Amino acid sequence: MKNDYPELLRKVGDNIRKYRKEKNISQETLAHLSDIDRTYMSYIENAKHNVSLMKLCDIANVLDIDVRELLGREKEQP
Repeated sequence: MKNDYPELLRKVGDNIRKYRKEKNISQETLAHLSDIDRTYMSYIENAKHNVSLMKLCDIANVLDIDVRELLGREKEQP
C-alpha cells in the first residue's frame, strides 16, 4: 500500500490556508483562536508538521466548516 501521508498533510495544509483566506482571517488570528502557536500554524499549512485530530477540529470550528472539508472531503448534505 502506498504511503499517502505526506500528500494528506499537504492537502490539509492547503485546505486550511484556502478556507482561512476565504474567511479573511490572518494566520496569526487563526492560530490564536485555535490555541496554536503562530509558527506551528505555519508549519501545519506548509505540511512541515503533523496536527492532532483535536487541533484540526479546533481549526475547523474557528473557520466554521466541517473538519472533513479540511481533509478534502465534502460534508454530507442533509
